[in-house]
Amino acid sequence: MREILLSDLLSSALSRESDQSLQRQIYEVVRRAVLDHTLAHGQKLPSSRQLSSDLGISRITVSLAYDRLIAESYLSATTGSGTFVANTGALPRSAPEKGSVTALWRPLAKRGEQISSGSGGIPQHWGAFVPGVADASMFPFHIWKRLLARNISKVDLALSGYAADGAGYLPLRQAITSYLAISRAVVCDPEQVIVTSGTHQSIDLCARMLADVDECALVESPCHWAFPAVLEAAGLHIDALTMDENGADLAGSTINRKTRLVAVSPSHQYPTGIVMPLHRRLELLELARKHGVWILEDDYDSEFRYDSAPIASLQGLDSDGHVIYMGTFSKATFPGMRMSYIVVPKSLAARFSAACAQIYRPGQLHVQAALADLISEGHFSQNIRRMRTEYAARQQELRDAIGAELDGAVTLSEAKAGLHLFARISRPVNMETLLQVGRERDLVLRMPHFITHPESPGELSSLVLGFGGVRIEAIRPGVKRLAQAIELAATKRRR
Repeated sequence: MREILLSDLLSSALSRESDQSLQRQIYEVVRRAVLDHTLAHGQKLPSSRQLSSDLGISRITVSLAYDRLIAESYLSATTGSGTFVANTGALPRSAPEKGSVTALWRPLAKRGEQISSGSGGIPQHWGAFVPGVADASMFPFHIWKRLLARNISKVDLALSGYAADGAGYLPLRQAITSYLAISRAVVCDPEQVIVTSGTHQSIDLCARMLADVDECALVESPCHWAFPAVLEAAGLHIDALTMDENGADLAGSTINRKTRLVAVSPSHQYPTGIVMPLHRRLELLELARKHGVWILEDDYDSEFRYDSAPIASLQGLDSDGHVIYMGTFSKATFPGMRMSYIVVPKSLAARFSAACAQIYRPGQLHVQAALADLISEGHFSQNIRRMRTEYAARQQELRDAIGAELDGAVTLSEAKAGLHLFARISRPVNMETLLQVGRERDLVLRMPHFITHPESPGELSSLVLGFGGVRIEAIRPGVKRLAQAIELAATKRRR
């Protein structure tokens, strides 16, 4: 290729209207031409003076592009001789031959394919009827800003580094211990509390520490989508823990020698809202003793009960150290805080702390310190009281609106707790149509996540209706749109 052809190649590719600088554009064009052998190894390029003159641009622009290409070994320069295309060792790009290494290459592992094909949560985090989302506007950000400012200063530089203890900031763990003892009857010392970055990390840590690849985990069906997704990503097989009117039905579930974990939400089952009675709790603890399994107790929204005091934890009944208690601040503060915790038996505390330091390298100590102050100074409990009043009113408004608009067509869960209602649709509907029509009417409708296909067709015709992220004045109009969507879905089912 003669030197003049480089200016031809560049002049057809450069644009003064582009967001990229001319220097960057020259770099990219020449780099691609070297890699695909449009510019051959050893070919001499025009001087920066000549090329800048041909293109009508500044010489310094060309020189800087050449300098970067030389620094990255796409070009080579010899004093007195000029600038040449370097030998990159790359072959021209072409279709891979059958059986070649390139043809056999796959972009993702099987585990990566499995993880990335999951639901991944809900892209929308506000409105009717996003499940399980708190109203962040209720959080006292003016107080939070002051507490953060107090703890993110040069006065205590230790809060700006890595955590010395993988379990988290000690004053926060002490505050959590006191809070759980009063509100949830959890029996623990601060050394047993492990601070994590969200429930997903809590599940992942427990799976890695308590089970080996190819062992089994029993998970309630239906359940929150995160449990099977994270446990499977850790290499575990998932079996369904069947449900009845009393929650997890151990007699109707299969427990084999490879079962290592049992994940339950006994105080407010997600999404059905069922409260596990005492005799079932005792059966579960006996199962743990008999089969040597670990129980993961997910207490995700324990702060919000509207008709009675919060129900005591399963962990408080455990005298043998088989229960791992999991809690989160996402519901009682704001979701983006990503702050959760687990309470482990004393025999595991040091190992879990070391594992956190080894795998996750925890930090954000200034956030943990601010949260510790929020709890110890009473702001946290004060805000929970305010949120309980508001969420109780929102839940009642949702119940009243559904009763008025969908009387007989929808049956709601009875629990006066949490941030969602479990709704069974009594009339035959096309669920795919319902979800689509809901989206068209600005509704976020979520079906429950089942481990195995439910035997009862009625279980499939159900929704998880969140009210935490819906303003009270928007609930009734949202239910009207839901009623329209159900009518259309029922009409299509009849056709």
